[in-house]
This record gives sequence, structure tokens and C-alpha cells, in this order.
Amino acid sequence: MKRYFNIFRKHIITGFIFIMPVLITIAVIGKFWHKLLALGTKVSKMLHVDTIMGGVWDAIFAIILLILICTIAGFLVRLTIFKKLSGELDAKLASVIPGYNDLRKKTESKIGDEPKDAVFETCLVQTQEHWKPAYLIDVANNGDATVFIPSAPTFKTGQVAIVPAGSYKKLNIDSKTLNEYLSKLGKGISIT
Repeated sequence: MKRYFNIFRKHIITGFIFIMPVLITIAVIGKFWHKLLALGTKVSKMLHVDTIMGGVWDAIFAIILLILICTIAGFLVRLTIFKKLSGELDAKLASVIPGYNDLRKKTESKIGDEPKDAVFETCLVQTQEHWKPAYLIDVANNGDATVFIPSAPTFKTGQVAIVPAGSYKKLNIDSKTLNEYLSKLGKGISIT
């Protein structure tokens, strides 16, 4: 009986964590929509089009205002000072709204606004008896190098190492190509 209660409780908590960001987003958008609708009503009365079709124009002007506000905000976020403010706002929202970062990443991937990954030179690093593919991050004056050794197949996680000169060999591919090989668990990398 206790086992079933724990399973039931786990499902309730998981459901709550899943649905809360959605409910919060709907509540915020609803409140914002009411403000925009009130502004749309003022604009339609000011232009005297509220008598033609009634409340429909209020909604039309509210949608136009929403598109205009989003467009202006999109341009402002591209400026350096607003990027910083946007980052701070995202951090605050992530601390208040559970699952905000995941929701943001999914939204960015759907609209094609994902941040571009940096492209690095690549190398093979000798560790004990093996050679491992790595990103060549920085090379010091004495030849020592800072490398990132990614884990296959994700290549987003791994370890940073500082390796002495002579314990790495540069590859003729960039990190983007190396990632393609790593996603195939290394297939084709020995050819390069």
C-alpha cells in the first residue's frame, strides 16, 4: 500500500512541476492581454472605428499592438545593454518559475533562435595508452594546451585538461565535424 502511495505521490509532484510553468505563463499572458485589449479599445475609439464592428476592432488593435511590441522588443534585445538585461531577467524568471530554462530552450529551438556553438580547432590527446579526440581551446607559448575532451555521443559534456606539448596532435577538422563523428560514436574519425 505504501508503494502505491509513493507512486501516486510521485505522479502528483511530477504533474505539478510540469503544469505549473504552463499555468503561470497562461496567467501572465491573460493579464497582459487584458491590458492590451484596454489599450486596443482606446485606439479604436480614438480612430472612431469602434462603431463599425464593435469589439472586434478592439481585439484587432490589441493584436497589432502585441506584434508591434514584440518587434520592438526583438530589436532592443539584440543591443548589448538589453542582452545583459535580458540575461538578468531570464535568471530571475528561472529562479521563480520551475522549468523556465527548459521551456525557453524548447521555444528557441522551435523558432530557430538557438545560440550558435563556438567552433574550435581539434586534436588527438594522448592519455595513458589511448588517443582521445578533443577540442583545442588554447595553446600556451611553451606549447602546453588547454583541451576539452568531449564524451560521446553527446559531446556537450566532458572534461577540461591541460596537456603538455607533444602529447597532442592537431586534426584537420573543426569541432563541428568532430561532433558529427562523436554522434556516430567515433565512426570515421580515424580517417582524418
